[in-house]
Amino acid sequence: MMNNINFDRYQTIIIKVGSALIAPDARACSAEYCLPIANFIKQCRNAGKDIILVSSGAVAAGFNQLGLTEHQLNLEQKQALAAIGQSIVIRHWQRFFDQDVAQVLLTTDDINNPTRALNAKKTFAQLKRFGALPIVNENDTVVTEELKFGDNDMLAAQVAILTDADLLIICSDVDGLYDDNPYLNPKAKLIEFIEPNDTRCQTYAHGSHNPRSMGGMLSKVQAALTANNNGINCIICNGKTEAYSQLWMNHNPGSWFLGKPQRQVSATPSDKASLSEA
Repeated sequence: MMNNINFDRYQTIIIKVGSALIAPDARACSAEYCLPIANFIKQCRNAGKDIILVSSGAVAAGFNQLGLTEHQLNLEQKQALAAIGQSIVIRHWQRFFDQDVAQVLLTTDDINNPTRALNAKKTFAQLKRFGALPIVNENDTVVTEELKFGDNDMLAAQVAILTDADLLIICSDVDGLYDDNPYLNPKAKLIEFIEPNDTRCQTYAHGSHNPRSMGGMLSKVQAALTANNNGINCIICNGKTEAYSQLWMNHNPGSWFLGKPQRQVSATPSDKASLSEA
């Protein structure tokens, strides 16, 4: 049965792309997976949807720019690499778009401080009026380890909440959440639908298998649940296989986390039924 999720009705969408897709195989920023994602973003914008891109990759870009080989870096080194790599990441994305892109750097302090959060929200609104694509990253050059979002997954969820988004798409390098680690267990099964308040899904999540990624599936699930608690639906899907393109056919491209029914765009009973039967 087709997973009818009615993608047409989602207006404000946050798309998170991690380091594993931006700098695959520990290489410098690559177009391999980013170009299809950029084309999907352009398709969404042409359909009248508002898109905010949350992009990791600054530390990885700085790491490769300097040709470093030592993986064990302290906080100061990572912050310096982020400062070098941030402009590289922005230039990397800009080449895929005809319109302007806008860099927005945030920390947990910005999100938690009401005045700064309101200013950030106003900036996003003005960027929308300008027609620019916001590209958000954590301000790694100033944030301390204790305040980090965790590979930008939680940052993406917080940006979704801040901007009253309808949908959060987390592009990973796996198909979604499995009931076991698919890299160790070939019989692991993809969990296609996660009910609201189903925190058991956290027990299935694991840390990152990629040396360039920080959070792994656990941080993605935690981000999805954070968005869900605010009524925002979330999808974790495989950015390497362009699974997100299935949304145009109203198919569930990975693991669908249903938000609590407090927002107008939360999934309808028919959405829930079709996904449950998939």
